[in-house]
Amino acid sequence: MDINEIIHIYDRFIEILEDFSMPPKEQIKKLQGTVVADELATDFSDIGFTYAEILKENQWINQEQFNIMEVINNMLDEMSKDSNLWDENALIYSKEWKDCRQNGKRLLDTLISG
Repeated sequence: MDINEIIHIYDRFIEILEDFSMPPKEQIKKLQGTVVADELATDFSDIGFTYAEILKENQWINQEQFNIMEVINNMLDEMSKDSNLWDENALIYSKEWKDCRQNGKRLLDTLISG
């Protein structure tokens, strides 16, 4: 994989984390017209996690950062067992989504601050 591809993946990875970590009302506004919780989870788990694996292999993220990705991914898997967590109300008010956003923000902070 060449450097331009990795840069593109990294930039997209950051965008996914920014969307995932922003306040819920901003998420709802930005992703209007979609099932917001599903869209966030799918982007994170299907795209973001794949990007994280590539970035880890190429040493653009470290093991600790990758571990945070795994924690969030596991949280989303666990949340998928409860259909009540997948509407906009849950996105705004549930502890589960709040915890996911906080972990996403923590990961984002480690990437931006170096």
